Order: sequence, then C-alpha cells, then structure tokens
Amino acid sequence: VASQKKDKDVASQKKDNQKDKGLHENKQKTSKSNRSGEMKHSKPKEKTSSSKSGERSPFTSSSEKAPNQPQTTNDLNYGKGSKIVVLHVAEKPSIAQSIAKGLCSSGAKAVGKSLPVHEFSGVKFSKAPNASVVVHKVTSVAGHVFSVDFPNQYQSWDSTDPLELFTAPIVQKPCKGSIVKHLQSEAKNVDFIVLWLDCDREGENIGFEVLQCTMHLMKDGGSSHYDRVYRAYFSAINPSDIQKAYNALGKPDRNQSLSVDARQELDLKVGVAFSRFQTR
Repeated sequence: VASQKKDKDVASQKKDNQKDKGLHENKQKTSKSNRSGEMKHSKPKEKTSSSKSGERSPFTSSSEKAPNQPQTTNDLNYGKGSKIVVLHVAEKPSIAQSIAKGLCSSGAKAVGKSLPVHEFSGVKFSKAPNASVVVHKVTSVAGHVFSVDFPNQYQSWDSTDPLELFTAPIVQKPCKGSIVKHLQSEAKNVDFIVLWLDCDREGENIGFEVLQCTMHLMKDGGSSHYDRVYRAYFSAINPSDIQKAYNALGKPDRNQSLSVDARQELDLKVGVAFSRFQTR
C-alpha cells in the first residue's frame, strides 16, 4: 500500500512539473509576441520622427546643400589623356609657400605680391591618375573671406529696437573685396580645388567661404556634391607632412562649417542687441 501511495505521489509530482513547464513556455511565447507587436508598432514612429519634409537648419539658406547630403568623389578617369589644373588654397601666404615647396622640391614659379600664386607641374594628382599633364596653382586667402552683419535698415541705434535684432536677417560682407576677386580669377576653369585651411572649425568654415567664391567658376561649373573638391588635413608644414596630407586627401566637413555660421550669428545678435540695450 505504501509503495502504491509513493508511486501515485511521484506521478502527481511529474504532472505538476509538466503543467508548470507548460505555463512557463506559454508566458515566454506571450512575452515574445508582445515584444514583436511593440516593435511593429514602434517602427512607424521612428520613421515619422526622423525628419520632416522640407525642414532646414535656420543657419542654412535654401541654395546650400543640406549638411547630411552625402558628398561624392569624382570619376578617376576624369581628364584622361589631357591637361588638368588643380587649385590649392591655404589660409595665408606663408602657408601657401610652404605647401608649394613641399609638393615641388625643384621649386615653383611665384607670381603676385600680396597673395602670390605658386605654379608648377610634373606632380601627379591621385584623384585624376590618368591625366597627361597636371598644372598646380597654390595660393591663399588672409583669414576669413566674409564677415556677417545686419542689413542697412537695422544699423541705426536710435530707430531699431534691440529686441528686433534677435529675429533680424543677417547678410554676408566681404572682408576684402580684393580677396574675392583674386579667388575668382584663379578659379576660372580649374578642374580641382584642394583646401589647405587650418584643421579646425574656423578653417573648415573659411574653406566653404572659398568654395562660395570659386565652385561655380570651375570647369563644367563644379558640383553641388563637391565631387572635385578635396580637403588636406595636416598638423605641420614640413615637406614630409605636406606630402602625407597630399596623398590622403579627404572631403570638407559641411557640419563643422555650419557650426561656425551658427556661432557667428549668435555672437552678432547677442552682442549688438545687448550693447545697444545697455547704452540706451
């Protein structure tokens, strides 16, 4: 009798264990199903919140390329069997001279006084390896090409309420008209532009100021994707570092440039508005 009772208890225990196991498996299936349902419902939300059609950064004009639009590289067969011209732009004349010496050890011919242009050929360009002749022109700017200011109607301290300045438009003004003319003159019909500005946000911003003056004058009108525009990243101006940067050209960073645009606009609006308010 005791043996029969023991067997009955064991069987009952097995049955309870199987029941518990089944409940546990059902819970897991339900949990997975719920998670799957949540994921399905969450996807449209992600898609909706990613970006609204037509939205644009307040610091980006409608004519500019959106900063998240991918840049493209040029076809390596560009200029095959023909002569091409590469324009290099540095941040100041002394840097341009060092770049020319670093790229052409035999010496480059310099033309001009305030913003000399160093010209040489015989140095291959990796972005157009099949070109028969490569002519290099190395020149510079002198810091920022443009500054920002308010339009004329906001220039009066007496007739303009300082509060209006926070929503007022801003305009770009050339720092020196001669620099803009110089860049435009040298950029006519060039095939490539290489930016050698300082490797920080300000340098990136100056680079896009240079492109604003020059891209439309490139051969075939340039490209909104900057496909024949390159950026040299360097930390020293000795020949070996110049060569290293020249052999590893990257692309300009639009986002870094836009951050400087934003900072310049904030500096202008906050600085001028509070200055006028305090002197009232």
